Amino acid sequence: MKTIVITGISGILGSALGRLYIRKGWHVIGVSRKDAVEDSTCFSELHTNAQDTEEDARKLLDFKPDIIVLNAGQIETEVGKDGLPLLDQYNSITKVNYLFPSWVSIQAAEMEHSRPLDIIAIGSIADGSPSCFGPIYHASKIALHYFVSGVGPIAYYAAEKNVRIRLYRPGAIKGPLAWAPVNRVNEAGYKIRAKRVNSAPNGDHVARVIVKWIESGNPVGTYDEPFSFKIFKYLFALAPNFFYRLQMLGWLKGSKFV
Repeated sequence: MKTIVITGISGILGSALGRLYIRKGWHVIGVSRKDAVEDSTCFSELHTNAQDTEEDARKLLDFKPDIIVLNAGQIETEVGKDGLPLLDQYNSITKVNYLFPSWVSIQAAEMEHSRPLDIIAIGSIADGSPSCFGPIYHASKIALHYFVSGVGPIAYYAAEKNVRIRLYRPGAIKGPLAWAPVNRVNEAGYKIRAKRVNSAPNGDHVARVIVKWIESGNPVGTYDEPFSFKIFKYLFALAPNFFYRLQMLGWLKGSKFV
């Protein structure tokens, strides 16, 4: 029986992935920062892991899995004065979204493996269009994307082709966390976000797409991007000064703090 480790097992996407792999006959090791998870149908066994240190990262590798899905993530659920990021959230978001996945990946590449290991980092579709409405989340996910693209090839050969670090960039998934950015937006921005969230696919659909991509072997997968995301991505890459000024205008027009 093959084994998969899924972090963030209590979340919408993590639980959907867990249930899908159980139906496929896999042994699913669910990992959560919480001591208890209500839905026990999404894992074969549950392990609590703070995902806070390099030792916590090594514990995932001790399970000798065939696949590790680094799905746990954090968003800015609170903001400070004038909409500024909170320092404690900055540290926590950066660690969960970027540092912990990188620790797992590096340590995996340093180990000897008797069989191939796939490490799947769950990123964000917003990797190419950072936003003043979710700056720390976006920065942490962009760092993760750059890490996978830069370190993945090194790790592959360092581990004698037995470790593949791969990246999947999902879009918005229907659920309460998709609403988090509204803590910085005004009424006009709220309406824009509502349209995006209400049209988002559910976790089960996204999980099926991700599993199909995992089985394809491709190093990077991306959910369908809205046209507006593509435009912002190209502006950020090709016209950074214009993009920055556009963010200034966006904050002026869409923020409830101005």
